[in-house]
Amino acid sequence: MPRSLFRLAIGAAAGYLFAVRPWHLRWGADDREVHAEMPGDDLIRHPQYQATRAVNVDAPPASVWAWLVRLGGYRPGGGQDRPAPETAAPEAAATAQEGPKVGEVLDGGDFVVETIDPPHTLVLALRGADATTTCSISLRDLEDGKTRMIYRLRIRAEPNVRGTTYLASMDVSDFLTMRRQMLTIKERAESAH
Repeated sequence: MPRSLFRLAIGAAAGYLFAVRPWHLRWGADDREVHAEMPGDDLIRHPQYQATRAVNVDAPPASVWAWLVRLGGYRPGGGQDRPAPETAAPEAAATAQEGPKVGEVLDGGDFVVETIDPPHTLVLALRGADATTTCSISLRDLEDGKTRMIYRLRIRAEPNVRGTTYLASMDVSDFLTMRRQMLTIKERAESAH
């Protein structure tokens, strides 16, 4: 490898580790939110990876909750004969009769509902062979009918090649996916409000 290419690679890696990664691990979250305990933290006591992200939504928690549940993978009745999440009215998923329940597996994934307290708390867990992953979402009331949406991801991987690969792949992919998801929920809740 030419020396200049090697220096470029080292510089890019350092830039990611010291500038980009700290920013994306706490995108939108303040120090208090990053260091505060969240529901679901007890499921993984010593994570190898933790990210806390947050955004303000100009809509009340119930409106945000409806879109969170709908766009987050819950499909009443197992997702059969239901409209796509982009076109469905979210209110159907927000009702107590049709909302997710503890122990249910979200449609299209392996995440299990661990804790649910509509419209404020949703904790999901994925217990795989290579890692245990938890996703916690908290919706906090702000003044003027607004909501603070806080998302936390924690991962504890197995000490093997597959566990390390999982951790590395989640480092960037989770940020890209969750940022887009959070901004979509924000946009939908605000436009419906």
